[in-house]
Amino acid sequence: MNRLLLVLAVAVAGFAGGGQIADGYAGGAALWAIAAAAVGAAAVGQLTARHRSLTLPANALGLLALLFTLHRLMPVPDGLLDALLHTGARLLTSATPIPPRVDTLALPVAATWIAVAVSGALARGRRPGTAALAPVMLAAAMLALAGPRRHPGYLLTAILVAALVLLLALTRAPRTVHRRPRAARPGTTIVLATVLAAGAGLLTPVLLRNTTSTPPDLRTMVLPPVQAEDQVHPLSLLGRWQAHPEQPLLAIDSNRPVVLRWAVLPDFDGTSWQPAPSYLAAGGDRAPRRPAVAAEPVRAKVAVMGLTGGWLPVPDGLDRVSGVSIAIDEESGGVVVPDGLRPGQSYEVEAAVPTPTTEQLVTAQLPVSAALDDYRALPPGNTGPIFSLALDAAGDGLPFQQATALAGWLKRNFRYDPSAPGGSGYPSIVRFLTATPQLGGGRGTSEQFAAAYAVLARALGIPARVVVGFGAKAARQGSAITVVTAGDARAWPEIYLEPVGWIPMDVTAPRATGDPLTHTAPPPAPSAAATALPQAAVPEIPDAETPDGGGSGVTWRYLALLPALAAGLPGLIVALRLRLSRRRRVGTDELSRLRGAWAELLDAARLAGIRVEPHWTVGATVAAVSTAVATVPEPHLVTAVNRTWYAARPDADGAGRAVTQATALAHGVRRNASRLRRLIWWLDPRPLWW
Repeated sequence: MNRLLLVLAVAVAGFAGGGQIADGYAGGAALWAIAAAAVGAAAVGQLTARHRSLTLPANALGLLALLFTLHRLMPVPDGLLDALLHTGARLLTSATPIPPRVDTLALPVAATWIAVAVSGALARGRRPGTAALAPVMLAAAMLALAGPRRHPGYLLTAILVAALVLLLALTRAPRTVHRRPRAARPGTTIVLATVLAAGAGLLTPVLLRNTTSTPPDLRTMVLPPVQAEDQVHPLSLLGRWQAHPEQPLLAIDSNRPVVLRWAVLPDFDGTSWQPAPSYLAAGGDRAPRRPAVAAEPVRAKVAVMGLTGGWLPVPDGLDRVSGVSIAIDEESGGVVVPDGLRPGQSYEVEAAVPTPTTEQLVTAQLPVSAALDDYRALPPGNTGPIFSLALDAAGDGLPFQQATALAGWLKRNFRYDPSAPGGSGYPSIVRFLTATPQLGGGRGTSEQFAAAYAVLARALGIPARVVVGFGAKAARQGSAITVVTAGDARAWPEIYLEPVGWIPMDVTAPRATGDPLTHTAPPPAPSAAATALPQAAVPEIPDAETPDGGGSGVTWRYLALLPALAAGLPGLIVALRLRLSRRRRVGTDELSRLRGAWAELLDAARLAGIRVEPHWTVGATVAAVSTAVATVPEPHLVTAVNRTWYAARPDADGAGRAVTQATALAHGVRRNASRLRRLIWWLDPRPLWW
């Protein structure tokens, strides 16, 4: 019963330690994979407890089988071998939530399996208290890889502590074994102190979560793998699209009219607004939104018609993307497709679009987090009267009241003109706000309205950014599919207030083409060119599937690794065993050779299944081994071994004879062992850690 409880404690401790990283993955696949690794390693250790020569090969084959199963369930295009070779890099270059694939799961799964296997072996060894160290080290490593967490890990930490307490309560160190004495042994006090100290280290990141400090994220030290590809700036594309508004870009089948964000532009350098320069690979499942405001569910199937580039049009409050691989800038929320969009591609999105109430908007406050300071900053340059205009237009009041007043001032005093000169830097904004109509002032496109509002809001200390996307429109009569054309492309600003989050603002003056963000105006009538599009131009949107990157799924050729691994591990064990035996035989002097010969004799007895208790004297041990092989005990051997360890002046002259006797007795033990034991004699790895 105690043995089964010990196996259970080891498995649970390994699961709780490895599970510290599971919160960073999308969905629950990571936790199930780590649980499978913990259970599998514990089961292999229990099944091979009586045949420990099979422990290493069985663990290696079991771990490989689990990874192969994960590859079949969650394949990657480059195959299993590539996933195993690059698992650390894939894990550290993936944004959270991390996509649950074999290449991102291989490292925590393998670490969990190894930690449980090592802990189980230590629990059955000479110092069973050290079995608690492996799960603690595993948990510390997984916390370091996890980085900042979405949720505190109180439950898993409590499970880990409980499993360690049970593990330490069930383990009991054996008494002295007749081997060379060591200077010191880690006692229970040292082990408990180490566990408690490590436990305090585990709790530190959890406790820091509710303070201004955050645990370090190793991903920030690794170059993101997805860079924003060179393409036409999204604000520049707005002007080109206005010249050909009938060009079809997307076809959408959704449960409601939806606004799609395309490119998020958080950085302003005084000359233009720029998107994030790099993105991290991410899973299709996004982090769940905190319940600060109500949200309306949106489900849409999108087919790409004429839109190109790397940015992916998605709704606000994105929860899930399927059909394409994505990468995300977590700070701005920008989403890109690493391989770029192409006509005929389709994908599905699910989102929870925030719908804050009027009371929540009116009472919202400016954020105090330093993480949003970049969204309030205005670079140096010729700002003109921007600061005074912002103060006059916004007036006094709460932040959202000022933001609304600023939007109303722009809509009342400036005119939308799709033919106005482009530009979103300080010169264009100052001209738009202050110049006469003859010099291009007082009129602009949605680019000027959005850029001017964002700069004016930042002058008031309100975090702001510019977004380029596509406004909501109703489907064509008689069709469930909405065709989004180039004329539907818009730029708008967003401001950030607590606790609502990012709020899109309607700032562009009324125009014939409708309102990009609100749905109060009637939907625009299709243009003549759009109406003339043949019906075949509106594609049927198929159900999107989770991409496998074009890979073939399971690559059966990797089954060839199984025999190679099965042959390599025994060879390694034999080489290590022979090296250990040789080191014992060729000691620096006769006394060291005697100690080595005695250790070889004890190993031989245990390998042959001869009962030798750790607390027996040297004489009792020699008598038991001699009786098992039907020989007369050697008194000289007993005397020499006792003098070697316990006498003030060991008898070096008699050590050579004792070495010969111990070696002969060990050979006799092996000759009298069963055929199976002789066959696997050098394959048994246990003497490597006895």
